[in-house]
Amino acid sequence: MNTYEETQMNTILTVVTEMDASSWVLIFSLGLLFFALSGLRRQQQQTRTNTELLQRTQNDLRALISASLGMGERMQEVERRQRRLAERQEQLDIYDAANQNQSYEQAIRMAQGGSKTEELIDICGLSETEAELIKIMHRFDKAS
Repeated sequence: MNTYEETQMNTILTVVTEMDASSWVLIFSLGLLFFALSGLRRQQQQTRTNTELLQRTQNDLRALISASLGMGERMQEVERRQRRLAERQEQLDIYDAANQNQSYEQAIRMAQGGSKTEELIDICGLSETEAELIKIMHRFDKAS
């Protein structure tokens, strides 16, 4: 160490040793204040971060609720359509059954009248097997 450095060191030691208790309290208080301000800044930054996160979460939740409501409405519409289609299908089934019965009745009368299988198929819209079955079953009606 050179003399200049030694002089500075001695000056610092002299100042430190000659400081009274109030100076130490002041230095300690300033240190605590700095530490507290540093902690406060960290807390404020954390609060801002949490606030932004909360805002994004609320926006996401609003979007999910909106989508959920939209899906609920679409599901209700799909259920309404399904019910209407089921009712319509039931009506068509009843109508088809009535028409089918009329076709069978007409085919029976034609078979009893001696019509050919091909005529039953063409006129009544029956399959070949249905026409042959009706012809076989009701050919005996004619004989009896």
